[in-house]
Amino acid sequence: MTVTTRRERRQQQRRQQQRRDTGGGGSRGIGGLWIGVIVIAAVIALLLVARQMGFLEGPSAANTIDVNSVDVSQTVGEKQNDLGHEHVSSGQRVNYPSLPPTSGQHWPSPAAPAPWGIKTSTLPFEVSTHNLEHGGVVIYYAADTSSAQVDQMRALVRSLQSAGFNKIVLEPWADMPKESKVILTAWDWILKQPTFDQISFVKFVRQHHAGSDAPEASVP
Repeated sequence: MTVTTRRERRQQQRRQQQRRDTGGGGSRGIGGLWIGVIVIAAVIALLLVARQMGFLEGPSAANTIDVNSVDVSQTVGEKQNDLGHEHVSSGQRVNYPSLPPTSGQHWPSPAAPAPWGIKTSTLPFEVSTHNLEHGGVVIYYAADTSSAQVDQMRALVRSLQSAGFNKIVLEPWADMPKESKVILTAWDWILKQPTFDQISFVKFVRQHHAGSDAPEASVP
């Protein structure tokens, strides 16, 4: 009787040890698996966001020109009529005579201007026009632009900002006219590119960034 009791006790102890070794049961094992899946999904999501924001560059980003070596002696872009720089109430839509605008009414602070940098969606024109008023350059690219070219534009923007041309906004535009792939705007100036061209891209930014035509070019 005593032998049987000891044997049962040892078997019970072994079963308890096996449960501890396997994490206390199947439910804990499944719970740990789900935690691992959630962590992996979160990492992938962060990488995708970083890619969209331009923090991770594709291999084509290295194929960009030296922004400091571009000859800017000849002006690029077309001069546009100045439509004034009056403020309208935040949220009020402005009927611009042409898009994208290069001057005109816009929203006041704090609704505008937008922070400088790379965007993943199009700002309201009433916001980006305020960026132009501060001497910024707002650049639009067609929504169907290849990821390789978008990477190149983002790399150029970062290089230009590192060189002191900080007031740049780069954003996609779903309503890009068919005859253009990239449009660069500054206050009273526009450059339409039927195909993406790095040299004129850089020239326009360097020539018109914080330009004298902008009413508040000295504002950061």
